[in-house]
Amino acid sequence: MKDNQYLIELLEKYQAGNISEEEKAMLESWYNTAAASGDAAMDNTEVQESLQHIKARLPLPRQVNYWPRMVAAAAVVLLAGGSLLYFTRRGTEHQPTPLSEKADTIRAGGNHAILQLASGQQITLNSQQKGIVLKGKQVLYNDGHEVTTANSNIQLQYMQLITPKGGQYQITLPDGTLVWLNSASKLTYPDHFEGENRKVELEGEAYFAVSKDVHPFIVKSRGQQVQVLGTEFNIMAYADESEIQTALVSGAVKVNETVLKPGFEAHYSPEGIQVVASNLKMVTAWKNGWFYFRDASLQTVMNQLQRWYDIEVIYQSERKGDEFNGQIPRDKPLNKVLEILSLSGINFKMNGRQLIVY
Repeated sequence: MKDNQYLIELLEKYQAGNISEEEKAMLESWYNTAAASGDAAMDNTEVQESLQHIKARLPLPRQVNYWPRMVAAAAVVLLAGGSLLYFTRRGTEHQPTPLSEKADTIRAGGNHAILQLASGQQITLNSQQKGIVLKGKQVLYNDGHEVTTANSNIQLQYMQLITPKGGQYQITLPDGTLVWLNSASKLTYPDHFEGENRKVELEGEAYFAVSKDVHPFIVKSRGQQVQVLGTEFNIMAYADESEIQTALVSGAVKVNETVLKPGFEAHYSPEGIQVVASNLKMVTAWKNGWFYFRDASLQTVMNQLQRWYDIEVIYQSERKGDEFNGQIPRDKPLNKVLEILSLSGINFKMNGRQLIVY
């Protein structure tokens, strides 16, 4: 069953002995709760077959009077429509408040962007096109239909690809570099590259698959400069985040004067750069259609929802100690995501496109 695919994957990893500590905690917490509450997933044939091999190693289920009511410091795994969310909550027992029907009308984001040419002309790119390709001074949709031709002036013509809240888009630059632009982001780039470097500027978040070339590829963002020759990496440089995060998937990059190795990421702030190990699955999840949280605070979760659903989040109370781990498909309407999050003891109200957290 589709709803159980991720669960089965975790069970197989557990059996093979190559499950991560985070995934192990998710699985064991699900088993502890589901076995006691009669979760329907326990009746799935594939799940049962996988469980038979590892039951002896899984923790014994405790008795649960009512699920999914949460008690202090309870860890719960939710499996719903392909989602897996594991959260740690500190507080008292809680019964979620029913959500406003308005949340049901707010759909997930999609392929939406605005292409602004050097002349100031703006071209709206909608959900029917997944990306655009630059060839010389021609701007084309990825299906080959020409949008416009820049003038024949040999000088560089700078353009901007702008994604609104609730939008994302893909572009192929003149050198063959692929860029996936996340919501509420802006990429500034020339219609062709010339000179010693290939320079672009980023506001927001983007994933780069840089075409190999003897000319360095440079991404500038909020005082940070990333330089590469050919590699894949992700940069998150939103203005409302305290630091810029650059995660390297393959190849090598230099963040200002700091060299990164694959599997690591640089956190840049005015205080300096800190290099830490990266969870690449989490970093690139947005590009693959997922929200992925790891020890994420409520504000971190809400920041992602704000950008993807084009909403404004208003906090009526401070919540401390919540940590969210897991993944939710980004194609779900807002109300489905909030229903899952509300099980952690957080209440939501909708006022137009304002999401009130209380």
